[in-house]
Amino acid sequence: MAQSPTAPKRVLVVDDEPKFCQVVAEFLRRRGYEAVTAESGTQAILQLERFTPDVVLLDIRMPGLSGLEVIKLLRARFLAPRIIVISAADPDQTGREAIQLGAQAFMCKPIDFTQLEQVISGVFPSTPQASPS
Repeated sequence: MAQSPTAPKRVLVVDDEPKFCQVVAEFLRRRGYEAVTAESGTQAILQLERFTPDVVLLDIRMPGLSGLEVIKLLRARFLAPRIIVISAADPDQTGREAIQLGAQAFMCKPIDFTQLEQVISGVFPSTPQASPS
């Protein structure tokens, strides 16, 4: 089902650090996004069965399925959401690989929330995010 142009952007936050997921999701909700979390690559795939995000914020180093494996599965099995990798992994090697697999951006941890908001907005150049009520 297509979203209306004024519907909030939907974001799936995937990281094996629960506190990180909670903090990022709450930040996004306060800015008018609909945010859901997953604490592993496997949990992310399960979330995608019932939640269709516009953007996936994805860690690389996680137990089980790595973020790179999740990118490959996303591209093979689901409509292609925009992917922003957020990781403490080497930005040169890992960032390049993530971009080659289909990620739109790579951010290093610890993240700057102002920069995160800019990067998310940047993957939607023609559809500005509605301000929160």
